[in-house]
Amino acid sequence: MRFVLLTLLVSLLLSCNDKKGKFDVANVPDPKQSGGGYVSNPDHIISDATVNLLNSQLSELDHAQKAQVAVVLLHSIGGYDSKEYAHKLFNYWKIGNSDTNNGLLILLVEDDHKLVFETGRGLEADMPDILCFRIQQEYMIPRIKEGSFDQAFIDGIHSVSSLMNSGNYAYDAVDIPEQMVLDHSLMASADSVVADNEPPIVEMAPSAFASTPTTPADDAGYSGARGPGDFSFFALIAAVVISAIMMGAFFGKKLKKIKIGEDEMPVITGVLPNEFLRPRWFGLLLIHLTAGIIISYLIFEKRSDAGFFLTLLIYYLVWTVFMHVAVLIMALRAGIALRDADRHGKWLRLEPVYKRLLPAGYIFPLPFLFIYLRTMKSRLNSLRDNVYDCPQCLNPMHKLDEVSDDHYLDKAQVIEEKLVSVDYDVWRCDPCDYQLTLDYTNIRSTVSECPSCVHKTFECKKTKTQKRATTRSEGWGIKSYRCAACAFSHDYRFEIPRIRESSSSSSSSSSSSSSSSSSSSWGGGSSGGGGASSSW
Repeated sequence: MRFVLLTLLVSLLLSCNDKKGKFDVANVPDPKQSGGGYVSNPDHIISDATVNLLNSQLSELDHAQKAQVAVVLLHSIGGYDSKEYAHKLFNYWKIGNSDTNNGLLILLVEDDHKLVFETGRGLEADMPDILCFRIQQEYMIPRIKEGSFDQAFIDGIHSVSSLMNSGNYAYDAVDIPEQMVLDHSLMASADSVVADNEPPIVEMAPSAFASTPTTPADDAGYSGARGPGDFSFFALIAAVVISAIMMGAFFGKKLKKIKIGEDEMPVITGVLPNEFLRPRWFGLLLIHLTAGIIISYLIFEKRSDAGFFLTLLIYYLVWTVFMHVAVLIMALRAGIALRDADRHGKWLRLEPVYKRLLPAGYIFPLPFLFIYLRTMKSRLNSLRDNVYDCPQCLNPMHKLDEVSDDHYLDKAQVIEEKLVSVDYDVWRCDPCDYQLTLDYTNIRSTVSECPSCVHKTFECKKTKTQKRATTRSEGWGIKSYRCAACAFSHDYRFEIPRIRESSSSSSSSSSSSSSSSSSSSWGGGSSGGGGASSSW
Protein backbone atom coordinates (compact mmCIF):
# COMPACT_ATOMS: atom_id res chain seq x y z
CA MET A 1 0.00 0.00 0.00
CA ARG A 2 2.79 2.38 0.92
CA PHE A 3 4.56 1.47 -2.32
CA VAL A 4 1.42 2.30 -4.32
CA LEU A 5 1.01 5.68 -2.56
CA LEU A 6 4.69 6.48 -3.09
CA THR A 7 4.40 5.57 -6.76
CA LEU A 8 1.34 7.80 -7.18
CA LEU A 9 3.12 10.69 -5.41
CA VAL A 10 6.22 10.38 -7.60
CA SER A 11 4.05 10.16 -10.71
CA LEU A 12 2.16 13.29 -9.66
CA LEU A 13 5.38 15.22 -9.05
CA LEU A 14 6.82 14.10 -12.37
CA SER A 15 3.65 15.12 -14.20
CA CYS A 16 3.78 18.54 -12.55
CA ASN A 17 7.41 18.95 -13.55
CA ASP A 18 6.61 17.82 -17.09
CA LYS A 19 3.81 20.38 -17.25
CA LYS A 20 6.04 23.18 -16.05
CA GLY A 21 8.84 22.05 -18.33
CA LYS A 22 6.49 22.00 -21.28
CA PHE A 23 5.76 25.70 -20.86
CA ASP A 24 9.31 26.78 -20.01
CA VAL A 25 10.66 29.66 -22.14
CA ALA A 26 13.33 27.32 -23.49
CA ASN A 27 10.58 25.30 -25.19
CA VAL A 28 9.04 28.21 -27.05
CA PRO A 29 9.88 27.73 -30.76
CA ASP A 30 12.51 30.28 -31.77
CA PRO A 31 11.79 31.57 -35.30
CA LYS A 32 15.47 32.42 -35.73
CA GLN A 33 16.29 28.73 -35.51
CA SER A 34 13.71 27.76 -38.11
CA GLY A 35 14.00 30.03 -41.13
CA GLY A 36 15.28 33.25 -39.59
CA GLY A 37 11.90 34.92 -39.14
CA TYR A 38 10.51 37.06 -36.34
CA VAL A 39 7.14 35.40 -35.59
CA SER A 40 6.65 32.32 -33.40
CA ASN A 41 3.16 30.90 -34.06
CA PRO A 42 3.27 27.25 -32.92
CA ASP A 43 -0.47 27.09 -32.11
CA HIS A 44 -1.49 28.63 -35.47
CA ILE A 45 -3.40 31.48 -33.86
CA ILE A 46 -2.77 33.61 -36.95
CA SER A 47 -2.58 32.48 -40.56
CA ASP A 48 0.62 31.66 -42.45
CA ALA A 49 -0.06 34.56 -44.83
CA THR A 50 -0.12 36.98 -41.90
CA VAL A 51 3.09 35.44 -40.52
CA ASN A 52 4.82 36.05 -43.85
CA LEU A 53 3.54 39.63 -43.99
CA LEU A 54 4.72 40.38 -40.44
CA ASN A 55 8.12 38.80 -41.09
CA SER A 56 8.59 41.06 -44.10
CA GLN A 57 7.70 44.23 -42.16
CA LEU A 58 9.79 43.30 -39.12
CA SER A 59 12.77 42.45 -41.31
CA GLU A 60 12.69 45.99 -42.73
CA LEU A 61 12.63 47.46 -39.21
CA ASP A 62 15.53 45.26 -38.14
CA HIS A 63 17.77 45.98 -41.12
CA ALA A 64 17.07 49.73 -40.81
CA GLN A 65 18.39 49.54 -37.21
CA LYS A 66 15.06 50.89 -35.91
CA ALA A 67 14.03 47.95 -33.74
CA GLN A 68 14.30 44.16 -33.58
CA VAL A 69 10.80 42.88 -32.89
CA ALA A 70 9.80 39.35 -31.91
CA VAL A 71 6.15 38.26 -32.06
CA VAL A 72 5.06 35.22 -30.05
CA LEU A 73 1.52 33.80 -30.02
CA LEU A 74 0.83 30.94 -27.59
CA HIS A 75 -2.37 29.21 -26.58
CA SER A 76 -1.14 28.73 -23.01
CA ILE A 77 1.90 29.25 -20.79
CA GLY A 78 0.76 26.88 -18.05
CA GLY A 79 -0.33 29.41 -15.47
CA TYR A 80 2.80 31.55 -15.53
CA ASP A 81 2.41 35.32 -15.12
CA SER A 82 2.33 36.75 -18.64
CA LYS A 83 4.48 39.84 -17.94
CA GLU A 84 7.10 37.84 -16.07
CA TYR A 85 7.07 35.19 -18.80
CA ALA A 86 7.61 37.85 -21.48
CA HIS A 87 10.53 39.30 -19.51
CA LYS A 88 12.19 35.89 -19.17
CA LEU A 89 11.62 35.00 -22.82
CA PHE A 90 13.01 38.37 -23.96
CA ASN A 91 16.26 37.91 -22.02
CA TYR A 92 16.47 34.21 -22.91
CA TRP A 93 16.36 34.95 -26.63
CA LYS A 94 18.33 38.23 -26.16
CA ILE A 95 16.14 40.22 -28.52
CA GLY A 96 17.62 43.46 -29.91
CA ASN A 97 21.06 44.66 -30.85
CA SER A 98 23.66 44.15 -28.10
CA ASP A 99 24.91 47.76 -28.41
CA THR A 100 21.60 49.63 -28.71
CA ASN A 101 19.20 47.21 -26.91
CA ASN A 102 16.48 48.09 -29.42
CA GLY A 103 14.45 44.93 -28.89
CA LEU A 104 10.68 44.54 -28.55
CA LEU A 105 8.73 41.37 -27.68
CA ILE A 106 5.00 41.17 -28.39
CA LEU A 107 3.51 38.18 -26.56
CA LEU A 108 -0.10 36.99 -26.83
CA VAL A 109 -1.39 34.31 -24.42
CA GLU A 110 -4.77 33.13 -25.70
CA ASP A 111 -6.16 31.22 -22.71
CA ASP A 112 -5.01 33.94 -20.28
CA HIS A 113 -6.48 36.70 -22.49
CA LYS A 114 -3.26 38.71 -22.17
CA LEU A 115 -1.30 40.86 -24.62
CA VAL A 116 2.17 41.92 -23.41
CA PHE A 117 4.76 44.33 -24.82
CA GLU A 118 8.29 43.95 -23.39
CA THR A 119 10.82 46.61 -24.48
CA GLY A 120 14.61 46.62 -24.49
CA ARG A 121 16.52 49.14 -22.42
CA GLY A 122 17.49 51.18 -25.45
CA LEU A 123 13.93 51.35 -26.78
CA GLU A 124 12.30 52.65 -23.59
CA ALA A 125 12.90 56.32 -24.50
CA ASP A 126 11.37 56.05 -27.99
CA MET A 127 8.64 53.63 -26.94
CA PRO A 128 7.68 54.34 -23.30
CA ASP A 129 5.13 52.27 -21.42
CA ILE A 130 2.25 54.61 -22.23
CA LEU A 131 2.81 54.29 -25.98
CA CYS A 132 2.96 50.50 -25.71
CA PHE A 133 -0.38 50.59 -23.91
CA ARG A 134 -1.94 52.96 -26.45
CA ILE A 135 -0.93 50.75 -29.37
CA GLN A 136 -2.46 47.74 -27.61
CA GLN A 137 -5.72 49.48 -26.74
CA GLU A 138 -6.22 51.41 -29.98
CA TYR A 139 -5.02 48.97 -32.64
CA MET A 140 -4.93 45.44 -31.23
CA ILE A 141 -7.36 44.77 -28.37
CA PRO A 142 -10.46 45.94 -30.33
CA ARG A 143 -9.57 43.54 -33.18
CA ILE A 144 -8.86 40.68 -30.77
CA LYS A 145 -12.25 41.17 -29.14
CA GLU A 146 -13.76 40.83 -32.59
CA GLY A 147 -11.89 37.54 -32.99
CA SER A 148 -9.62 38.90 -35.73
CA PHE A 149 -6.16 38.03 -34.42
CA ASP A 150 -4.64 38.44 -37.89
CA GLN A 151 -5.87 42.02 -38.27
CA ALA A 152 -4.88 42.83 -34.68
CA PHE A 153 -1.24 41.98 -35.32
CA ILE A 154 -1.21 43.55 -38.78
CA ASP A 155 -2.48 46.84 -37.32
CA GLY A 156 -0.25 46.60 -34.26
CA ILE A 157 2.94 46.05 -36.24
CA HIS A 158 1.88 48.82 -38.63
CA SER A 159 1.59 51.16 -35.63
CA VAL A 160 4.99 50.09 -34.24
CA SER A 161 6.60 50.65 -37.65
CA SER A 162 5.02 54.09 -37.90
CA LEU A 163 6.33 55.00 -34.44
CA MET A 164 9.86 53.84 -35.26
CA ASN A 165 9.98 55.57 -38.65
CA SER A 166 8.09 58.82 -38.05
CA GLY A 167 7.75 59.14 -34.28
CA ASN A 168 3.94 58.86 -34.48
CA TYR A 169 2.21 55.58 -33.67
CA ALA A 170 -1.22 56.81 -34.85
CA TYR A 171 -0.70 56.11 -38.53
CA ASP A 172 -4.41 56.32 -39.34
CA ALA A 173 -5.46 59.20 -37.09
CA VAL A 174 -8.05 61.48 -38.67
CA ASP A 175 -10.02 64.48 -37.48
CA ILE A 176 -13.57 63.67 -36.47
CA PRO A 177 -16.08 65.98 -38.22
CA GLU A 178 -17.99 68.21 -35.83
CA GLN A 179 -21.21 67.38 -37.66
CA MET A 180 -20.93 63.68 -36.81
CA VAL A 181 -24.19 62.50 -35.25
CA LEU A 182 -23.72 60.08 -32.37
CA ASP A 183 -25.89 56.99 -32.15
CA HIS A 184 -27.14 57.19 -28.52
CA SER A 185 -28.37 53.61 -28.62
CA LEU A 186 -24.85 52.41 -29.25
CA MET A 187 -23.52 54.67 -26.51
CA ALA A 188 -26.06 53.30 -24.07
CA SER A 189 -25.06 49.78 -25.01
CA ALA A 190 -21.40 50.56 -24.44
CA ASP A 191 -22.22 52.17 -21.05
CA SER A 192 -24.09 49.08 -19.93
CA VAL A 193 -21.14 46.88 -20.80
CA VAL A 194 -18.81 49.09 -18.77
CA ALA A 195 -21.16 49.03 -15.81
CA ASP A 196 -21.22 45.22 -15.80
CA ASN A 197 -17.47 44.80 -15.92
CA GLU A 198 -15.11 44.93 -12.99
CA PRO A 199 -13.25 48.20 -12.30
CA PRO A 200 -10.78 48.40 -15.19
CA ILE A 201 -7.06 48.56 -14.57
CA VAL A 202 -5.73 47.47 -17.90
CA GLU A 203 -8.87 46.06 -19.42
CA MET A 204 -11.24 48.12 -21.57
CA ALA A 205 -14.83 47.53 -22.49
CA PRO A 206 -15.67 47.25 -26.19
CA SER A 207 -16.10 50.66 -27.74
CA ALA A 208 -18.70 51.48 -30.35
CA PHE A 209 -16.09 53.74 -31.96
CA ALA A 210 -13.12 51.40 -31.95
CA SER A 211 -11.51 53.01 -34.98
CA THR A 212 -11.34 56.44 -33.31
CA PRO A 213 -8.07 56.98 -31.39
CA THR A 214 -8.69 57.57 -27.69
CA THR A 215 -6.51 58.29 -24.70
CA PRO A 216 -6.22 55.04 -22.74
CA ALA A 217 -4.71 56.82 -19.78
CA ASP A 218 -8.09 58.48 -19.28
CA ASP A 219 -10.41 55.69 -20.44
CA ALA A 220 -8.80 52.63 -18.87
CA GLY A 221 -7.18 54.02 -15.75
CA TYR A 222 -3.70 53.02 -16.89
CA SER A 223 -1.26 53.26 -13.97
CA GLY A 224 1.98 52.14 -15.60
CA ALA A 225 2.59 55.34 -17.59
CA ARG A 226 5.57 57.51 -16.71
CA GLY A 227 3.56 60.63 -17.31
CA PRO A 228 0.41 61.85 -19.04
CA GLY A 229 2.44 63.16 -21.97
CA ASP A 230 5.38 62.00 -24.05
CA PHE A 231 8.66 63.65 -24.91
CA SER A 232 11.18 63.41 -27.75
CA PHE A 233 14.45 61.85 -26.65
CA PHE A 234 16.15 62.79 -29.91
CA ALA A 235 15.11 66.43 -29.50
CA LEU A 236 16.69 66.52 -26.04
CA ILE A 237 19.93 65.07 -27.37
CA ALA A 238 19.93 67.59 -30.23
CA ALA A 239 19.25 70.45 -27.81
CA VAL A 240 22.11 69.40 -25.52
CA VAL A 241 24.60 69.17 -28.41
CA ILE A 242 23.50 72.43 -30.07
CA SER A 243 23.54 74.27 -26.73
CA ALA A 244 27.11 73.17 -26.04
CA ILE A 245 28.21 74.32 -29.50
CA MET A 246 26.53 77.72 -29.16
CA MET A 247 27.93 78.29 -25.67
CA GLY A 248 31.46 77.77 -27.00
CA ALA A 249 30.83 79.89 -30.11
CA PHE A 250 29.26 82.87 -28.32
CA PHE A 251 31.35 82.98 -25.15
CA GLY A 252 34.56 81.11 -25.98
CA LYS A 253 35.94 77.84 -24.72
CA LYS A 254 37.98 77.22 -21.62
CA LEU A 255 41.65 77.10 -22.52
CA LYS A 256 43.44 73.84 -21.83
CA LYS A 257 45.80 73.97 -18.87
CA ILE A 258 49.44 73.41 -19.68
CA LYS A 259 51.10 70.55 -17.85
CA ILE A 260 54.43 71.08 -16.15
CA GLY A 261 57.27 70.53 -18.62
CA GLU A 262 55.08 71.06 -21.69
CA ASP A 263 55.50 73.91 -24.18
CA GLU A 264 52.64 76.37 -24.28
CA MET A 265 50.94 75.92 -27.62
CA PRO A 266 50.44 79.25 -29.47
CA VAL A 267 46.92 80.58 -29.02
CA ILE A 268 44.99 82.41 -31.71
CA THR A 269 42.86 85.38 -30.73
CA GLY A 270 39.64 83.81 -31.96
CA VAL A 271 39.61 81.06 -29.33
CA LEU A 272 40.11 83.33 -26.32
CA PRO A 273 37.11 83.31 -23.94
CA ASN A 274 34.75 86.26 -23.58
CA GLU A 275 36.36 88.85 -21.33
CA PHE A 276 33.17 90.17 -19.75
CA LEU A 277 31.07 87.01 -19.27
CA ARG A 278 31.93 83.29 -19.32
CA PRO A 279 28.82 81.27 -18.32
CA ARG A 280 30.24 77.89 -19.45
CA TRP A 281 28.77 74.92 -17.57
CA PHE A 282 26.71 77.12 -15.23
CA GLY A 283 24.97 78.74 -18.18
CA LEU A 284 24.27 75.35 -19.76
CA LEU A 285 22.91 74.05 -16.46
CA LEU A 286 20.62 77.06 -16.16
CA ILE A 287 19.35 76.64 -19.73
CA HIS A 288 18.68 72.90 -19.41
CA LEU A 289 17.06 73.32 -15.99
CA THR A 290 14.71 76.05 -17.25
CA ALA A 291 13.77 74.12 -20.39
CA GLY A 292 13.32 70.94 -18.34
CA ILE A 293 10.90 72.67 -15.97
CA ILE A 294 8.81 73.96 -18.90
CA ILE A 295 8.76 70.56 -20.62
CA SER A 296 7.84 68.81 -17.36
CA TYR A 297 5.02 71.29 -16.81
CA LEU A 298 3.59 70.54 -20.25
CA ILE A 299 3.87 66.77 -19.78
CA PHE A 300 2.67 66.36 -16.20
CA GLU A 301 0.41 69.38 -15.63
CA LYS A 302 -0.99 70.14 -19.08
CA ARG A 303 -0.94 66.46 -20.13
CA SER A 304 0.51 67.45 -23.50
CA ASP A 305 3.15 65.75 -25.61
CA ALA A 306 6.47 67.57 -25.95
CA GLY A 307 7.39 66.45 -29.44
CA PHE A 308 10.56 67.08 -31.41
CA PHE A 309 9.73 70.54 -32.75
CA LEU A 310 8.01 71.73 -29.57
CA THR A 311 11.05 70.73 -27.50
CA LEU A 312 13.39 72.63 -29.83
CA LEU A 313 11.04 75.64 -29.76
CA ILE A 314 11.14 75.66 -25.95
CA TYR A 315 14.93 75.57 -26.00
CA TYR A 316 14.98 78.36 -28.58
CA LEU A 317 12.85 80.62 -26.38
CA VAL A 318 14.97 79.83 -23.31
CA TRP A 319 18.13 80.60 -25.28
CA THR A 320 16.60 83.88 -26.50
CA VAL A 321 15.95 85.06 -22.94
CA PHE A 322 19.37 83.82 -21.81
CA MET A 323 21.22 85.68 -24.58
CA HIS A 324 19.41 88.95 -23.92
CA VAL A 325 20.16 88.76 -20.20
CA ALA A 326 23.78 87.80 -20.93
CA VAL A 327 24.24 90.74 -23.32
CA LEU A 328 22.78 93.10 -20.72
CA ILE A 329 25.25 91.83 -18.11
CA MET A 330 28.17 92.13 -20.57
CA ALA A 331 27.17 95.69 -21.47
CA LEU A 332 27.12 96.71 -17.80
CA ARG A 333 30.46 95.03 -17.07
CA ALA A 334 32.09 96.48 -20.18
CA GLY A 335 30.90 99.97 -19.27
CA ILE A 336 32.56 99.68 -15.87
CA ALA A 337 35.76 98.00 -17.08
CA LEU A 338 36.33 100.40 -20.01
CA ARG A 339 35.40 103.60 -18.22
CA ASP A 340 38.99 104.93 -18.19
CA ALA A 341 40.26 103.21 -21.38
CA ASP A 342 41.17 105.19 -24.50
CA ARG A 343 39.45 104.76 -27.86
CA HIS A 344 41.96 102.26 -29.17
CA GLY A 345 41.85 100.16 -26.00
CA LYS A 346 38.05 100.09 -26.03
CA TRP A 347 38.00 98.89 -29.64
CA LEU A 348 40.50 96.10 -28.98
CA ARG A 349 38.43 94.74 -26.08
CA LEU A 350 34.96 95.22 -27.58
CA GLU A 351 35.64 93.94 -31.12
CA PRO A 352 36.13 90.26 -30.07
CA VAL A 353 32.88 90.41 -28.10
CA TYR A 354 31.01 91.83 -31.09
CA LYS A 355 32.41 89.25 -33.52
CA ARG A 356 31.37 86.39 -31.22
CA LEU A 357 27.86 87.72 -30.64
CA LEU A 358 27.18 88.61 -34.28
CA PRO A 359 25.77 85.14 -35.20
CA ALA A 360 23.56 85.29 -32.10
CA GLY A 361 22.06 88.53 -33.40
CA TYR A 362 20.73 86.68 -36.44
CA ILE A 363 19.66 83.56 -34.53
CA PHE A 364 17.97 85.40 -31.61
CA PRO A 365 17.21 88.87 -33.05
CA LEU A 366 14.09 89.65 -31.03
CA PRO A 367 13.28 91.61 -29.03
CA PHE A 368 16.38 93.85 -29.14
CA LEU A 369 19.59 91.81 -29.58
CA PHE A 370 19.90 92.59 -33.29
CA ILE A 371 19.38 96.31 -32.64
CA TYR A 372 21.94 96.26 -29.83
CA LEU A 373 24.56 94.65 -32.07
CA ARG A 374 23.89 97.21 -34.83
CA THR A 375 24.41 99.96 -32.26
CA MET A 376 27.57 98.26 -31.02
CA LYS A 377 28.93 98.04 -34.58
CA SER A 378 28.27 101.74 -35.10
CA ARG A 379 30.13 102.51 -31.87
CA LEU A 380 33.12 100.39 -32.93
CA ASN A 381 33.27 102.24 -36.25
CA SER A 382 33.24 105.55 -34.40
CA LEU A 383 36.00 104.43 -32.04
CA ARG A 384 38.19 103.56 -35.01
CA ASP A 385 37.29 106.13 -37.67
CA ASN A 386 36.59 109.35 -35.77
CA VAL A 387 39.32 111.92 -36.35
CA TYR A 388 42.13 112.13 -33.80
CA ASP A 389 43.50 115.48 -32.63
CA CYS A 390 47.25 115.85 -32.69
CA PRO A 391 48.56 115.66 -29.10
CA GLN A 392 51.30 118.21 -29.96
CA CYS A 393 49.58 120.97 -31.93
CA LEU A 394 45.94 119.96 -31.33
CA ASN A 395 45.15 120.12 -35.04
CA PRO A 396 43.01 117.40 -36.61
CA MET A 397 45.00 114.52 -38.12
CA HIS A 398 44.06 112.53 -41.19
CA LYS A 399 44.21 108.76 -41.77
CA LEU A 400 46.35 107.41 -44.58
CA ASP A 401 44.98 104.88 -47.05
CA GLU A 402 46.09 101.23 -47.04
CA VAL A 403 48.73 101.78 -49.72
CA SER A 404 50.24 104.97 -48.32
CA ASP A 405 50.43 103.78 -44.72
CA ASP A 406 52.87 100.96 -45.62
CA HIS A 407 55.60 103.61 -45.99
CA TYR A 408 55.32 104.33 -42.24
CA LEU A 409 55.22 100.70 -41.09
CA ASP A 410 58.21 98.52 -40.29
CA LYS A 411 58.87 95.20 -42.03
CA ALA A 412 57.11 93.04 -39.41
CA GLN A 413 54.01 95.25 -39.46
CA VAL A 414 53.79 95.02 -43.26
CA ILE A 415 54.02 91.22 -42.99
CA GLU A 416 51.21 91.23 -40.40
CA GLU A 417 48.99 93.13 -42.84
CA LYS A 418 49.85 90.69 -45.63
CA LEU A 419 48.93 87.78 -43.34
CA VAL A 420 45.69 89.64 -42.47
CA SER A 421 46.40 89.06 -38.78
CA VAL A 422 46.59 92.79 -37.97
CA ASP A 423 45.36 95.90 -39.80
CA TYR A 424 47.23 99.11 -39.05
CA ASP A 425 45.81 102.63 -39.19
CA VAL A 426 48.33 105.44 -39.58
CA TRP A 427 47.24 108.96 -38.61
CA ARG A 428 49.39 111.96 -39.57
CA CYS A 429 49.42 115.59 -38.62
CA ASP A 430 50.60 117.70 -41.59
CA PRO A 431 51.53 120.89 -39.67
CA CYS A 432 53.91 119.16 -37.21
CA ASP A 433 54.53 115.79 -38.96
CA TYR A 434 53.33 113.87 -35.90
CA GLN A 435 52.50 110.22 -36.63
CA LEU A 436 50.17 107.86 -34.73
CA THR A 437 50.16 104.13 -35.61
CA LEU A 438 47.38 101.95 -34.17
CA ASP A 439 47.00 98.18 -34.51
CA TYR A 440 43.63 96.46 -34.95
CA THR A 441 43.75 92.68 -34.50
CA ASN A 442 41.72 90.39 -36.76
CA ILE A 443 40.18 87.82 -34.41
CA ARG A 444 39.27 85.59 -37.37
CA SER A 445 42.93 85.08 -38.19
CA THR A 446 44.62 81.75 -37.42
CA VAL A 447 48.05 83.39 -37.02
CA SER A 448 49.49 83.50 -33.49
CA GLU A 449 51.83 85.88 -31.72
CA CYS A 450 55.51 85.05 -32.07
CA PRO A 451 57.19 84.46 -28.68
CA SER A 452 60.41 85.97 -30.07
CA CYS A 453 59.47 89.21 -31.86
CA VAL A 454 55.95 89.56 -30.37
CA HIS A 455 54.33 90.13 -33.75
CA LYS A 456 51.31 88.18 -34.97
CA THR A 457 53.32 86.37 -37.63
CA PHE A 458 53.71 82.91 -36.05
CA GLU A 459 52.15 80.26 -38.31
CA CYS A 460 51.80 76.50 -38.15
CA LYS A 461 53.66 75.19 -41.19
CA LYS A 462 53.43 71.44 -40.67
CA THR A 463 51.52 68.96 -38.55
CA LYS A 464 52.85 65.45 -38.20
CA THR A 465 51.26 62.58 -36.30
CA GLN A 466 53.88 60.58 -34.42
CA LYS A 467 51.53 58.07 -32.83
CA ARG A 468 47.99 57.46 -33.97
CA ALA A 469 45.24 57.31 -31.38
CA THR A 470 43.36 54.06 -30.94
CA THR A 471 40.29 53.01 -29.02
CA ARG A 472 42.61 51.92 -26.19
CA SER A 473 45.27 54.63 -26.04
CA GLU A 474 45.88 58.29 -26.87
CA GLY A 475 48.16 59.45 -29.65
CA TRP A 476 50.43 62.44 -30.09
CA GLY A 477 51.95 64.56 -32.79
CA ILE A 478 54.15 67.55 -33.57
CA LYS A 479 53.10 70.99 -34.86
CA SER A 480 55.93 72.98 -36.44
CA TYR A 481 55.59 76.77 -36.18
CA ARG A 482 57.65 79.41 -37.95
CA CYS A 483 57.61 83.19 -37.71
CA ALA A 484 57.29 85.00 -41.04
CA ALA A 485 58.94 88.10 -39.59
CA CYS A 486 61.97 86.93 -37.57
CA ALA A 487 62.27 83.30 -38.83
CA PHE A 488 61.96 81.93 -35.30
CA SER A 489 60.76 78.31 -35.37
CA HIS A 490 59.68 75.81 -32.75
CA ASP A 491 58.04 72.37 -32.57
CA TYR A 492 55.13 71.82 -30.18
CA ARG A 493 53.87 68.47 -29.01
CA PHE A 494 50.10 67.93 -28.96
CA GLU A 495 47.95 65.09 -27.67
CA ILE A 496 45.43 63.20 -29.81
CA PRO A 497 42.39 62.02 -27.79
CA ARG A 498 41.61 58.35 -27.67
CA ILE A 499 39.17 57.29 -30.39
CA ARG A 500 35.64 56.57 -29.30
CA GLU A 501 33.67 54.05 -31.26
CA SER A 502 31.64 56.14 -33.66
CA SER A 503 27.95 55.67 -34.22
CA SER A 504 28.69 54.73 -37.81
CA SER A 505 31.06 51.95 -36.80
CA SER A 506 28.70 50.70 -34.14
CA SER A 507 25.89 50.96 -36.67
CA SER A 508 28.00 49.02 -39.13
CA SER A 509 28.80 46.35 -36.59
CA SER A 510 25.22 46.21 -35.42
CA SER A 511 24.14 46.03 -39.04
CA SER A 512 26.28 42.99 -39.64
CA SER A 513 25.11 41.58 -36.34
CA SER A 514 21.53 42.22 -37.32
CA SER A 515 22.11 40.72 -40.72
CA SER A 516 23.53 37.57 -39.25
CA SER A 517 20.93 37.48 -36.49
CA SER A 518 18.12 37.64 -39.01
CA SER A 519 19.12 34.21 -40.21
CA SER A 520 20.33 32.35 -37.12
CA SER A 521 20.00 34.27 -33.86
CA TRP A 522 18.84 37.43 -32.17
CA GLY A 523 21.13 40.40 -31.54
CA GLY A 524 22.16 39.94 -27.89
CA GLY A 525 19.93 42.60 -26.31
CA SER A 526 18.33 42.73 -22.87
CA SER A 527 15.22 44.13 -21.20
CA GLY A 528 14.91 46.16 -18.03
CA GLY A 529 11.21 45.38 -17.60
CA GLY A 530 9.67 48.21 -19.64
CA GLY A 531 6.48 47.80 -21.62
CA ALA A 532 2.78 47.31 -20.96
CA SER A 533 0.12 44.62 -20.59
CA SER A 534 -3.54 44.54 -21.61
CA SER A 535 -6.41 42.08 -21.22
CA TRP A 536 -9.52 41.32 -23.26
